[in-house]
Amino acid sequence: MAELRRVDPRTLVSNPNNPRSSIGSLEELRKLALNIKAIGILHPPAVRELEDGRLMIVAGHRRTEGAIYAGLIEIDVYVGDQSEDLDALAAVSENFVRLDMTELEQWNSVTRLREQLGYTDPQVCAALMVTPSYLKRLSLLAKLHPPILDAIALGRGPDERQRKIIAQASLDEQRAAWAEMFSESVEDDEDPAEYRVKAKDPEDTVAWGALARNLEQKEWYARDARFGDELARRHNIVWMEDLFAEADTDSRYTLDATAYAAAQQDWLDNERPENSIVLVSDEYGYVRAPEGFITMGTWMATQEGEVMGCGLNPRTLKIVEERCCPYSAAKLEHTGGSSTPEAPKERPDVSGTGHKMIGEIRTVALREALGEVAETADPWELIAALLLALEAENVRVHGDASGNNWSEPTARTLAMADLFPEGSLVRDETLIRRHAVTVLQSILNCDVSMHSGSGLPAQLVGVLFGADQKMPSMAFEAFLKCYSKPGITKAVQAEGLAPQNTGKEMRAALMKHVGEGHWLPEVASFAQAQDVWAQKQKKKQAKIRELESVVDEMPEDDFDGAADDEADLSNGPVVPVTEPDLEETFSLQAPEPSEHTEAMQFMRDHLEIVVVA
Repeated sequence: MAELRRVDPRTLVSNPNNPRSSIGSLEELRKLALNIKAIGILHPPAVRELEDGRLMIVAGHRRTEGAIYAGLIEIDVYVGDQSEDLDALAAVSENFVRLDMTELEQWNSVTRLREQLGYTDPQVCAALMVTPSYLKRLSLLAKLHPPILDAIALGRGPDERQRKIIAQASLDEQRAAWAEMFSESVEDDEDPAEYRVKAKDPEDTVAWGALARNLEQKEWYARDARFGDELARRHNIVWMEDLFAEADTDSRYTLDATAYAAAQQDWLDNERPENSIVLVSDEYGYVRAPEGFITMGTWMATQEGEVMGCGLNPRTLKIVEERCCPYSAAKLEHTGGSSTPEAPKERPDVSGTGHKMIGEIRTVALREALGEVAETADPWELIAALLLALEAENVRVHGDASGNNWSEPTARTLAMADLFPEGSLVRDETLIRRHAVTVLQSILNCDVSMHSGSGLPAQLVGVLFGADQKMPSMAFEAFLKCYSKPGITKAVQAEGLAPQNTGKEMRAALMKHVGEGHWLPEVASFAQAQDVWAQKQKKKQAKIRELESVVDEMPEDDFDGAADDEADLSNGPVVPVTEPDLEETFSLQAPEPSEHTEAMQFMRDHLEIVVVA
């Protein structure tokens, strides 16, 4: 039966089979010690009395070390009488559900529970609060080359898809591929197959994508390649014959993905069609038009200055072709092809440089505000903020998202791995809050950029968490110079100052007026975003109502009497509308073409309308 005792933490004996090989960094230990000093140890460590009377820690090594670091003379401990087997299970369980163990530590602990202590997989899953599929994922570690395990321990490992591919290859194949990758990174007397990634090495030291491709045992066919025999010889590609290929097809293939990709890239760099441009791959592996160009849809008419873009798909290793045209030409086409110069616009109060400066300062203030609430923020507010963040203009969510160079996981990926490892939420408030703040800080910014800026959602999050309180005084020369003369005039008048003859005089007057105080113009505050957001929502709702009214005005007869059969929707089959039906449905006559009629024409050409009858 367990009893509570008061003991000196320095007399406790460490468990030689402690599943955690590290208690964390010194900074983490210091934080724990400060927490223990402030509120004490909420959950006393669990110990077991040895034959010689000493007390050995079963669960609570970090708490014990934290108490010693805090200088405590005595702490409470629970002294139990359970068996050594149960001690091992309790120690592993304690570490699984608290501070994250590394995957290698988890797998080593599971192996000991299985092989030395005889626990079954269902018993291990129940005790450690993990699913069988998570246990199976850990088991892949037993099939990996040791240097790969070292990289995983450093947080530099492959993503889950790449790990599965690598683990399917034999250890000899992994060793050979690893040696080939690091053949030029070692000294003459060292074995490249045993090269270990170091913490100081660059993040992209290991090309996990290339390693997985080399070990995937996938056939890369000559018929899908753009390069010819000369480039194949130059890159040492030896073709093999697929004896099961269909007749009259080029059945040659290679298993050397690296050489195949290099030959494709060589063709792209040196032999692609004249006047074509090279497409680029984004961080998710999608092929895009380069800066200054946009891709053209297949339905779009030929544009002046249009060129063909060619790019290498990093997944399929095929050459992708896209019609591209300069952004300026596409913009001209979108505006109806009019080249008539617009009337000169009135100069804004603050220049683009000023707005960029505002964005950069806002970003710093926003991240400081978020950082301060990392431990205290209300979870519901964080959920609302995350919803706003996912609506941000610089966020693109893809089903197979990964980090930089296809090897580094994003903050969202890490959060989902911790919070939804098997599809169900891990209900740990501290973990949820920490990941929510990390994701917010990684996603949101106030940069003035149509491609990477978050736009209004980031500013609304700033309003939610009081980022205006983090904004510095903006009464400094570099920023005030961004004001036009009408703008600086309004600014000084808002402070009750009289306008001066020149902008320079008004800037000096404003800075003198503010002095050591704090001046934040409305244009630079986070709060002003609320009115702008509200107006945008009104416009969106108005556009939705406008589109709905167009649909409502369409004659009911054009839907082949579908409305008359509404009562039978639950029992009728799904009937696809034929081409004549489409012609009839979208044969509305309008006095002049409009955005809506153009949208309908696009739908007619590219969507299949299905009516449930």
